[in-house]
Amino acid sequence: MDVLAKHKIFKIECKINNYENLPEDTLGQRITKLRKKNRMTKKEFAIKTGLSQATIYNVETGKTIPNMSTIRKLCKSLSISPAKLFKIDTLPEETPDEIIKKYRLMNGLSQEDLAEKCDLNKSTIKDYENGKIKGNPETIKKIYKIIGYV
Repeated sequence: MDVLAKHKIFKIECKINNYENLPEDTLGQRITKLRKKNRMTKKEFAIKTGLSQATIYNVETGKTIPNMSTIRKLCKSLSISPAKLFKIDTLPEETPDEIIKKYRLMNGLSQEDLAEKCDLNKSTIKDYENGKIKGNPETIKKIYKIIGYV
């Protein structure tokens, strides 16, 4: 007795490295998504940025908050501005502290960079951004001029 086997063919589609649906709530998630969009492995990304694979891993997983020097390297390798990476356009700018932080980041400046350009102490910029000091109008005007807020 001959038995004819019936069979079905299943087609399975699996998109490897599908970055489109990756979350981008955190800085690390945005960097991961952009890296995958650029079709880079962590190793390739590390080589391109000049950073270690451990640093890439720590930034992408949120274990490390990168400094501005590292941000610049990441952005350059991803062909993106720090403003786009940080989604700065969504930051509020209703108070002087919000304005200073937003425009500092838009210009790719660290607090230390901005303090140096304004001839201020780094802690002063930090205190402005945290709303701890309101400062005098002349100092705020000077900061605004340097960050391009008119």
